[in-house]
Amino acid sequence: ITNNEPNSTIHLQQRDFQRINGVKRGSELYCDAGLLWVTQTGDRMDYILQPGDRMVVTTRGKVLVEAMREADFRLA
Repeated sequence: ITNNEPNSTIHLQQRDFQRINGVKRGSELYCDAGLLWVTQTGDRMDYILQPGDRMVVTTRGKVLVEAMREADFRLA
C-alpha cells in the first residue's frame, strides 16, 4: 500500500505482512492490538511494537510490518 490514508487501521492475521511505500520521514506507526515486527529502509534496527507502542519513521521510503500475533496498526 501507499501512505494515502493516514490513520486508517490496518488489520493483519498472524504472520501476515504489509509493505508500505512512500512513507514520509517523521510519520508515526501505532500498534493498537497484537504484536508487530517493523523494519524500514535504511535502518539497521528492527522494532517490536506491543499495544500502545508507537515508532517514528526515521527514513524516507518503505516500511515493512509483520504481525507476530494477530494485530491492528495505524500510520499517521
